[in-house]
Amino acid sequence: MSKSKPEGLPPQAEAAWDYPLFDAIMGRRSRRFGLGMEMESGPFQYKSDKEPVGLNDLETAMLVAAATATTGPILAETTLPGGMVKTIGKPYPSAMGSHRARLFFTNDHGVYVVNADQAKMTKMREYEDKSDREKILGFYDNFVQKLDDGRMDLPGKEPGVWPHNQWVTNKPGTTMFMPVVDVTKDMIKLILNLCDSKAGRYAGEGGGYFIVDDRNGMRPCGNQKWVESGFLSRKKVMTLSRLEKILADGMLAEGAFMSQLIALAMQASGIGGWVYGGFSSTVVLGGTPTCRGLGFRFIQSKTDPFPIPIGRDGVFEAFCPPNYETMSDAVDAALAGATMKMEEWEARGMLKPHTAPNHEFDAATVQASPEGIQCVKDICTYIYDTFGKFPATQDPIQLSLFAQAHHLDLDFYDKHMKPGAYSEIHKNHFRDWYGTEMPQTRAEGD
Repeated sequence: MSKSKPEGLPPQAEAAWDYPLFDAIMGRRSRRFGLGMEMESGPFQYKSDKEPVGLNDLETAMLVAAATATTGPILAETTLPGGMVKTIGKPYPSAMGSHRARLFFTNDHGVYVVNADQAKMTKMREYEDKSDREKILGFYDNFVQKLDDGRMDLPGKEPGVWPHNQWVTNKPGTTMFMPVVDVTKDMIKLILNLCDSKAGRYAGEGGGYFIVDDRNGMRPCGNQKWVESGFLSRKKVMTLSRLEKILADGMLAEGAFMSQLIALAMQASGIGGWVYGGFSSTVVLGGTPTCRGLGFRFIQSKTDPFPIPIGRDGVFEAFCPPNYETMSDAVDAALAGATMKMEEWEARGMLKPHTAPNHEFDAATVQASPEGIQCVKDICTYIYDTFGKFPATQDPIQLSLFAQAHHLDLDFYDKHMKPGAYSEIHKNHFRDWYGTEMPQTRAEGD
């Protein structure tokens, strides 16, 4: 799209914006068969006689905005709001306001990442009225970064894609959205909240949680001296594998929320597609000798036979070595700004959502004590030194879902499905978005 100032949304995009919420929810379906596709086996065999047509920039911008656009400041109306109030609201919820789910996507033209964390907020409700809607065009222009030319390489067979999804995944004309999640920052913050009894976040009375290594005889995770000093409580035991499972479950939900928002936006705009798994995240993130995938870097851990994804250099990196020299350095980076005062955040352009005076807010929301930070460093260093990776039982970078978008071949549904398999919005999509009733038919012999 043009970098010049937009002049409002086109009418087809306005119609999608105004689509009734519950109609989108109840009308959401997995609609897999797109233009140019072929299903060679099973009860629904069909070969499309239409050319594949990829999503245009406006369609893509609508889906990207539904998942990642700035919505305004996080309210964080809790007894201990802490750093949450100093982050930017997004359409999906995020544990502790970290927003460490990064949306990547690929289409016929390239591989892209949405740098939504770089966006600023301008008012309490970023999309307060109809005149604000054009902001999604600027959001797309400014924060979508092209990483590679051409569609992402992904083998159409195992181990990249499982057999039942090979006929449909990453085909010409499709756009594959991939919410990639980094769990390391939230792991560090969660350990801080559980252990730092002086900051009073989650630790509660009687000291912080005593994290033990249940894979190595329930021994202390580098935190024995903190138990002996009373900073951590012997009575409040948390196993490392349980802690990391709780963390990963919550973090992966962010990608699921993003995918569902994309699916609802597809329904509202008459675009086909679906949310699914059935692929190897290792191959998608890092590729194989014959395909590049998303270009993430991997390390080999002494305790894990499989390669460990740690990020794509300069694009999205986990808070762990070798991205940082030590785990202590990684903790410092993850917690940067944790003790910063509200007026310092305001000076950086943060929009304060509450009316409480800064000095009252700061006094009531202690972020971290020096002892708490050192305790976290000791625990995280133990994990990395013991397991050769951080976290111990989870990958630093994870991907569990695709949200694939494509234009539907309605002839397939007319042949194989009962009326109601698609809506009037789908039926009229090309008329409304492209000014034509039907996409081009393949040339004879194709």
